[in-house]
Amino acid sequence: MSAAVRWLSVPALWLACAIVPATAQVPGDPVSDATGIVTSQAITVAGREFSDYFIAAWRDKQDSDRYTLAIHERPSARSGSQVWIEFGHRRVFQMQLPAARAALKGRAEQAAESTWQAVLEADGQSRLINDADLARDEI
Repeated sequence: MSAAVRWLSVPALWLACAIVPATAQVPGDPVSDATGIVTSQAITVAGREFSDYFIAAWRDKQDSDRYTLAIHERPSARSGSQVWIEFGHRRVFQMQLPAARAALKGRAEQAAESTWQAVLEADGQSRLINDADLARDEI
C-alpha cells in the first residue's frame, strides 16, 4: 500500500465514523435507559464480596440506575480494609471492613441504604441551587 493511499484512508475512516449514527435508544429497553453505573476498585476478596453484595442491594433500590457511584478500597493487613463510596467526587459513605467476612452481606445492605439516603440528599441539594457560575457538582 502506498503512502498516499494510507494518508487518504485515515480521513476517509474519520469521515465514515462521523456519518454513522450513534446507536439508537429503544424506549423501555433497560440497557439503553440506564444512565448510572457502579464501579468497583476492590482489591481483596473481602472487598470484592462487599462490593458484590452492595451492588445487588443498590440495584434493588428504585431509580438507582440514575446515579453513578464508585466503590474504593484501601486494604490493610492490620486493621482490615477501608471501603468508601463516592457520588459525584464526594465521599458519601465510609466504613472499615473486618478481616472476617462473615457479616459482609448485612454490612453491605446497610451501606447501600445509608448511601441511598446520602445520594438522594446530595442530589436534592444540587437541584435546589441554580447558579450559572457553579456546576452541579460544585455546590
